[in-house]
Amino acid sequence: MDHNKLIARKAKSALKPLEFIRSGKSRIWYKDNGWWSVVIEFQPSSHSKGTYVNVSVAHFLYEWAGWAFHVPKRLPGFASAEDDVDFESKVEKMAEEASELAVELLNKYQHIDEFIEWYSKEERRSIWDEYYSGVFSAIADRFDEAQMYFQKVCDNEYFNTWEKAVQHRSEELIFLLQDKQTFQSSMQGVVLRTRNLMCLDDYAHGEIEIPWA
Repeated sequence: MDHNKLIARKAKSALKPLEFIRSGKSRIWYKDNGWWSVVIEFQPSSHSKGTYVNVSVAHFLYEWAGWAFHVPKRLPGFASAEDDVDFESKVEKMAEEASELAVELLNKYQHIDEFIEWYSKEERRSIWDEYYSGVFSAIADRFDEAQMYFQKVCDNEYFNTWEKAVQHRSEELIFLLQDKQTFQSSMQGVVLRTRNLMCLDDYAHGEIEIPWA
């Protein structure tokens, strides 16, 4: 039994009716919403043939060449093709549970306020939390808050190249906040460039629109 083909078959059965797309021949499936997506990964293990399942929201508001898991959730358990005699039924159940969680996330994160709440969690403040808090505050027309968050990124000292890149982007966005239309146009370009880097197909529903306040 080719466990990869079985996983792909079970994933397709559960996710295709929800219009999820398989990313090439990988174990990743995504529901394309233009500027954001729900992404499901049937994650392999380095110790055993089989799968974990990760479900997340991913958005395209910073140029990135691969899938990012911005609101990560992992289903409990691991389905082992080597040890589980009920491997097929276990994978099928995990795929169904992933589809149910995906629907919850699709409904919840249609609202910008849910993104703002996620990135505002005080117990977890990384450079990404500050940057995306700034972006979503600006999308919600809260430009003073957006500038505050971007300034936090700018005021810290960073040593890694990727961190310095986020810092420079934050500096640019502070400047662009002075003109709402220019800021919106810039972020629209970020979404399109990110989709291009990820080799995503043209958006099936036409023009991609970020839901500005």
